[in-house]
Order: sequence, then C-alpha cells, then structure tokens
Amino acid sequence: MAKVNMKEIKAFAKDIPDGFLIVKADKQEDILYVNDAVLKIFACKTLEQFVDLTDYSFKGIVFSEDYERAKSFISEQAQKLKMKFGCVEYRIKRRDGEIRWVEDYGKLVSTEDYGDVYYVLMRDVTEKHELEEQLEIRRKMEIELEKELKRELEREKHLNEVKTNFLFNLSHDIRTPMNAIVGYTDLAKKHLKDGKGLKEYLEHVSESSNHLLSLIDALLEMSVIQNEEIVAKNEVCDIRKQLNIVIDMFRVAADDKKIKIVVNDELPDDNVYLDMALFRRGLGNIIDNAVKFTHDKGTITITAKRQQKSKSGYAKYCFTVQDTGVGIDSDFMGRMYDAFEREVTSTVAGYIGPGLGLTISKKMLGAMGGVITAESKKGEGATFTVEIPLEIAAKDKSVAKSKAPKEEVKAKGKYRVLLVEDVEINRLLAEQILLEAGFMVDAVADGSDSIEMVGGNPEGYYDAILMDIQMPVMNGYEATKRIRKLKRKDTKKIPIIALSANARNEDMKMSVECGMNTHISKPFNAEELVGTLNKYIK
Repeated sequence: MAKVNMKEIKAFAKDIPDGFLIVKADKQEDILYVNDAVLKIFACKTLEQFVDLTDYSFKGIVFSEDYERAKSFISEQAQKLKMKFGCVEYRIKRRDGEIRWVEDYGKLVSTEDYGDVYYVLMRDVTEKHELEEQLEIRRKMEIELEKELKRELEREKHLNEVKTNFLFNLSHDIRTPMNAIVGYTDLAKKHLKDGKGLKEYLEHVSESSNHLLSLIDALLEMSVIQNEEIVAKNEVCDIRKQLNIVIDMFRVAADDKKIKIVVNDELPDDNVYLDMALFRRGLGNIIDNAVKFTHDKGTITITAKRQQKSKSGYAKYCFTVQDTGVGIDSDFMGRMYDAFEREVTSTVAGYIGPGLGLTISKKMLGAMGGVITAESKKGEGATFTVEIPLEIAAKDKSVAKSKAPKEEVKAKGKYRVLLVEDVEINRLLAEQILLEAGFMVDAVADGSDSIEMVGGNPEGYYDAILMDIQMPVMNGYEATKRIRKLKRKDTKKIPIIALSANARNEDMKMSVECGMNTHISKPFNAEELVGTLNKYIK
C-alpha cells in the first residue's frame, strides 16, 4: 500500500506539461490535488476559482451530460485494468463558459493516508476530437456517397435496360402496324377491281394507321406530362354520362373479341366538377388494358358508386374495372406504373403497346386528386379501382356541352385556298381532299412562294391559307409574319391555318403567336380539315 507524500507529488506534478490531479475513489469523489496545468485547462487563474467552479470534486469537473458515461467507464476500467492506467474522454465546461474535450488517463492506487484514489493525467484534446469528428463525418459521407453511387449505377443500369427494352419494343410496335399498312396496301393495288376485297384491305390499312397514330400520341403525351405540370380544368358535367362515354369507346374492341362488358351503375344523378378529358383518358387506359389482356369471350365488370357526400360538398367516386384476363405477376405490380414498363407475356396474342397507359392514367387521374389501386394474381384476372374526390355541382349549374358533331365534308361556298406544303405526297393528299370538298386550290412548296402568291394576286383572291411549318427555304412562322405585314387589307384578316406534324402544345402556341388563327396537327382527316376551313372563312 502506497504512502502519499504531497510534497513529493507537488514537486513531481509541477514540471508535468499535462494536467495532474488526485481524486478520491469514493462516493464523494473529492479532489485532493490539482497542478497549475489543470487550472489552465479550466481557464482558472487561481485554485480558488477552480474550487468555486468545480466544488473541488470529480463530478464538478465533468460536463453534466457526460458524467454518468464517464463514471461508468472509469469504474469498468478500474476493475479490468487493476493497477494500470485507463483512458476516457469527456467534455468539461471552463470558467469562461466554453465547452472543451479532455483526455483522462487514470490509475487506481491504494494509499495509507486517503484510501483508494485515482492518479489522473489530463490534457485538452478538443482540436484532436474535432478533427476526429470531422474525419468520422467525412468517413460516413464517403460511405453514404459510395452507397449513393452504387444506387445511381443500379438506377443507370436499370434505365439503360429500360431504354434498350423500350427501343426494342418500340421498333417492334412500329413495325407491326407498318407491316400491315405496307402489306395490305400492296394487296389493295393488286385487287383494284375487287370492290369487296379492296374495301377490306383499306379498312385494315386504316386500322393499322390509327394504331400507329395512337402509339405516337401516347409517346407525345408522356413527353408532355413528364415535362409539364398537369392542371385539371374542371367543368360541370353529368358523371354518369361521362362514364358511359368512356365505356362506349371500347365496346367495339370488346365486341371484336366477344368480351362481355357488364356495368353496375350505382351512381346517383349527380352533376360534378370534372376535367372530362383527363377522366376519359385516365379511366379509358385502364378499360383499354382490360380489353387487351382479357381472352376472347371473357368478361369485364365495371362498377361505379359514390360514397357519402361530405359537408364541404365533395364526395368520393369509385370506379372499379374487373376483368377475367391473364392477371399481373406480383413482381411486375410494383413497377407497372413506371414509364415504358411492360410485363412480358405470351398469353395474349397480338398485343402491342409502349407501356405508357397506366403511367398516363396515374398522372392524369392524380391531377384531379385521384388514386389508383390494383389487385391481381397471375392467371386470375385483375381489378383496378379508381377513387376520385369530386365537388358536387348545384342543381341549377348548367352542364358543359359536348363537342359539336362533325362538320360536313363540303365547302360552304366557292372558296379559294392557298396550300403551302413542301412534301409532295402530303401536298397532293391535302389538295385532293380540298378539291373533293369543293374548294379551289393553289399549291406551293415553300413559305417564300406563298408570299409571292398572295402579293401577286388581287386583294381577297384567297379566302384562307393552309401553312406548313417546317419548310426548306422559309418556314411557316416567318412566312405568316411577312404575309401579315403586307400593305393590304386582306392580309390582316385572312385565315392562316397551320398544317403541321409539330403536335406539342407549345407548337400550337407558337403558331398562334406568330399570327396564325389555329393549328391542325398531322395526320389530319377530311372532316377536321374542311370543318376548320368552314369555321374560319367568313
């Protein structure tokens, strides 16, 4: 057992650069001695200041939040290390209020004078600790960055796979209707005198063309909803009528496969505020999928009902589409709303599509606050439920009118049209449609020629101009601006109608901004072209 000689300890501790203190190893943990280096660590100039700050006890030295941890650690180390030095780090609060980190090397010693005591060497390690913290933060950041890089690589790999599969599928999807168009066109040319066969071949060409157009429309639609926020434009409408319009869109396709469509209409006679276009497209894609993935002679059951009306005037409308089709694999359920994802299935012959239907439905119905849920098992059909919160309109609110019936494909007068189109086959097609409708037509192949034609003829010679946009010498925008600037009365009012393959909303906006009256996107049909001319020619 050691005998403590304070004079010798003080003489020894005086020359130590680190702090040195002796602490009793009992419940009170009183301090028996500190050297000047300890006072400096605690920003104290005198022993009295240190005593006042710490109550001259170990508990007073350690920052309150660290005390229990430090005490527990020291007790464990004392038992394990016996008479050897142990180390612990903890915070202290200096006299000036600054929180610092110290490193405490302690050794348990049994003495004659004071019993068990701790000899403690103490040094300020704040900078070291902060550096270690920074290094630890950096290490964690590097680990997280590495994880994120791995996730990004996986995402990139998945995107590349999706992209590759999409391009492969897109090539297939385009080639399939194109094959039918080319094949049936060749057959039609060989059977020009066979009226019945010719009609059948041309019907197949028309069906395949419409399918190809729907594919392109879906791609353009997806591009728009990925880059623009969809805003619902609600109008007052009859919800039951809108549902029936959507269902009727797919009755012909269902009849072709002898699929029975059963409608359980439990809706009250409500008029609601609804974006009809978003509703038709969103719910329509789900019904379209049901028709595509249901075997011949299958059944599709559509149920519509309304939940209790809330005090705010809203009610949740539920539309369920249940089919007896091929069902959905559980692995695919989690990604079926992702763009361009398609479940590989050989159970439905002839199905092609870009894998955008559910993606578009989710976006469009979501713009109205709608939610889609799905239940399915492979081989047992699928059930999709759409829930949309809709505001119920007052009974005296007028219902938005449906679109007017198609215009008659005839000119309403003896009108002369200037057709500006650089692609010969498109120019000949439009010219033939116009001539058959009763219009007189002058056709040119570039925007610069259109200016000469207008300027070289008397005022009022042309009743309307059909203007292509992308042309080699002068585009349609520039030609329109120059025609509008001609010093003639008729060029300020003559209808100029864009006739272009540019089909985005921004393209239509640009047409109007440059001085055109409206925009017709290719491919167009005779009804649309003639109807638009009849509308704008005064």
